[in-house]
Amino acid sequence: MKLSQLKRDHTECLRQGALLLGTAVRAVGMDWDVENLLRRHLRLEQRAGFDSEYPRLSFSSGPKGQYLEFGVERYRLEIDGRVLSLAKIVAPCPELRLWRWYEFWAVPVEHHRRLYRFLRRLERRSLDVAPPVMREEERTRLWQETIGFLRHGRQKLQSFGIPQKRGILLLGTPGNGKTMACRWLLSECHRRGLRWRSVSSQEYSSASESGEVRELFELDGPGFILFDDLDSALLNRDGNDADRATFLTELDGVHPREGVVYLFTSNARVAEINPAFRRPGRIDLYLHFARPDDELRRKLVSERWHPELVAAIDIHEVVMATDGMSFAEMDEVKKLLVLRHLERGSWDWHGAWTAFQKGHDAEKSSQRIGFNPPLVGNRAGTESRVPASRA
Repeated sequence: MKLSQLKRDHTECLRQGALLLGTAVRAVGMDWDVENLLRRHLRLEQRAGFDSEYPRLSFSSGPKGQYLEFGVERYRLEIDGRVLSLAKIVAPCPELRLWRWYEFWAVPVEHHRRLYRFLRRLERRSLDVAPPVMREEERTRLWQETIGFLRHGRQKLQSFGIPQKRGILLLGTPGNGKTMACRWLLSECHRRGLRWRSVSSQEYSSASESGEVRELFELDGPGFILFDDLDSALLNRDGNDADRATFLTELDGVHPREGVVYLFTSNARVAEINPAFRRPGRIDLYLHFARPDDELRRKLVSERWHPELVAAIDIHEVVMATDGMSFAEMDEVKKLLVLRHLERGSWDWHGAWTAFQKGHDAEKSSQRIGFNPPLVGNRAGTESRVPASRA
């Protein structure tokens, strides 16, 4: 399909949006996350079609029930007490025998900048993540080696001959805070206008097969690249030598990359990580996320659980009963406690704790679906007392 035809089609889509809004418009694209944030503040006012009076809708299961497949939608949006209208455009575009779609938003020209600032505020609020539950010295060191490192600036590091990249490895079994730490760094990254890229093991495998691994190590500015559970490249195992060599080559870079922090997560132990990957210059900081001790469990309950819930339980007894448990297991207990409260109207720690123990009995068959946490007990090896609610 010729470019001139694509331009004409795009212009016609904008004209339809301008007719619906009654003013000159600009085209704005949004990724799924941004559009999802925006839709929470929109009110649908009108739908219209292109070639007929009616738009084409598709009906689906779920709370929404239907969505626009072909046509124009007008929405009402209030920003700081001022009301403006937006239009969502969805139209088919036959290109090279494949059906593609024009799908974008038509925004009044005079409100384009106002909408941008509003979306930025929504994004910052959505990424307002509390710091991870860690020892203060470890959290401070994590911040200094990542955000703090990037804040020094390229020229200052260059003047001292310091490589402008950092490698951080977060280790530990699932459920003990690695993801919590990554979410916090992501929020801090966006707060400061830094770039962020997440690379899953599936994405890396696909790029490796297509010979496009190098692109996964690139950013268009200072920021982070997170390689989440990429054990195929990290672990000290036989096989996958070509993959491992490619990974290490790109990590080092023929042309040194500037202003980037490589963040790795793994459930493995340090001894299982390939020595070639562990050497200085590739990994500059190891942080191990073990099962939380008494201090961290108390911090989680007192600072992260809802105040009403905290007032209904004995924190000391909760901390003692959950000895040996991960953060994820403690959150499961909290969920059961809240669900019972919503059903019965009162806080029943004893019932929630009993339900958790029945659902996670370590003596059940290991073949069942789920996970088997260690038996709950105190450090003396005796059975824990079930914490009582504060009636």
